[in-house]
Amino acid sequence: MAKLLLDEALKRRGMSKRQFAKRLKIDYSSVFRYFRKGYDPKFSTLEKWAKVLGVKIRELFEE
Repeated sequence: MAKLLLDEALKRRGMSKRQFAKRLKIDYSSVFRYFRKGYDPKFSTLEKWAKVLGVKIRELFEE
């Protein structure tokens, strides 16, 4: 199973969870579910994350 690297991607970009939420145009408190163990995002969610972070979707995972 692939490991989600969202936290690492935010750190590499120097972006806080609050900034990430603002760029996604969602409530700050909603971002925390993304960091829960076992969270399985939809592909459309991954596309949004990748766009905001300026990365390819595959860069959000580690096998």
